Amino acid sequence: MNAVTNLLEKGTILIVDDTPDNLNLLSSILSKSGYKVHPAPSSKLALRFIQSNLPDLILLDIMMPGMDGYEVCNRLKASPRTQDIPIIFISALHEIFDKVKAFSLGGVDYIIKPFESQEVLARVENQLRLRRLSKELLEQNLKLTAELEERKRIEEALREQKELLQTIFDHIPVMLTLYDNEGRFHLVNREFQRLLGISQEEIHQINILEELFPDSNIRTLVLEHMIAATGRWQDFKLRNRWGNYVDTSWANIRLNHDTIVGIGQDITERKQAEDASVLEERNRMAREIHDTLAQAFTGILVHLGAASRVMEGASEEAKEHIKTVRDLARRGLTEARRSVEALRPQLLEDGDLCSALNRLTMQMHSYSNTRIICEVTGEVYSLRTDIENNLLRIAQEALTNAVKYAKASEIRVEMIYEQTRCLLKIKDDGRGFDTDSASVNNSYGLLGMRERAQHIGGNT
Repeated sequence: MNAVTNLLEKGTILIVDDTPDNLNLLSSILSKSGYKVHPAPSSKLALRFIQSNLPDLILLDIMMPGMDGYEVCNRLKASPRTQDIPIIFISALHEIFDKVKAFSLGGVDYIIKPFESQEVLARVENQLRLRRLSKELLEQNLKLTAELEERKRIEEALREQKELLQTIFDHIPVMLTLYDNEGRFHLVNREFQRLLGISQEEIHQINILEELFPDSNIRTLVLEHMIAATGRWQDFKLRNRWGNYVDTSWANIRLNHDTIVGIGQDITERKQAEDASVLEERNRMAREIHDTLAQAFTGILVHLGAASRVMEGASEEAKEHIKTVRDLARRGLTEARRSVEALRPQLLEDGDLCSALNRLTMQMHSYSNTRIICEVTGEVYSLRTDIENNLLRIAQEALTNAVKYAKASEIRVEMIYEQTRCLLKIKDDGRGFDTDSASVNNSYGLLGMRERAQHIGGNT
């Protein structure tokens, strides 16, 4: 078994020569060296053998009857099946012309008769080694080609999947982000860019969290929610590139150790609906207070007036009781009206924000010596009810502070309508105060004004 294996490993050699002595000698030399040898005394027998057996090497004589070695070589090189078999010409012809012709037809070597056995073995081994290396190289190339084709196929499949995922990523109607455990953004989709105005290229150039959440305390809470990646939804108000605040809700899901996906929804319409519902409930409560409590106190005062006239001759003690009841009823009516005013600004019921500001400044001017100027800049457009309500309350608080505490002689109220934002400016020439003081915030209602501005997505 080992001998057979050795023969197969050494290689199979076809010897073609019409001279028996040469044929026997070459067969003996090569067989003793471990090669498997097939002798062929003519060209026809050699070609017939090759039809069913492909040798690893051919030793080919040139001068043979009928069909010489050149013709045999020419036929073998013309066939794709046999063109790669190395052919060593072995001949008594030693002219340069013969050698050139042999090599031009595809021969790999040329041995001149008479030959030395060692020379034959060396040249045969050299060509078979080259043959083996060529086969190995060819196999490696085929394997590499197959691997490259498989890699191309996989890359193409991955590219198609990536394009599909990118299409879904970009066209899904929610905001999507990919970020790491440090809160660094790596990818945002089109909805994120459209709503917040921050492009994919910019996320690597700016601090996204600082851009969206200017308040450091809120930013810390947002980052904690992002890194925790619990999948629970949480509402955040964030500032877009144009300076407007947007109500959003976010849930975060961890994909792997260092990658988290954030899913965000624009809940502005939901918040507006909630605010509208709250406002409607406030208006309902205001109507109830006005129609029941305030009317009841008014009725009590009317009847107390009538009772006072009837009881003119009553004792001083009785009159004092009636006076006390009348004072209590008046205070109750005042509180009821104040509650109605707090729940539903009467100024906004009769018109828009601009007309409400005009009436407010006229009212305040009527009981103060302060000159109050109200101006409107830009083309007026409607704002949400909750925004107009909060802006009016902020203006009312600021005007009251300016008149009551700043001792201003002139106050200027300016409402500016721009394409993407609306500005309320109130300036006075009175004395100022430290806005960072806690006592000032509580006394002058600055904290309340800031909270109202934040509630509607504004800045102070």
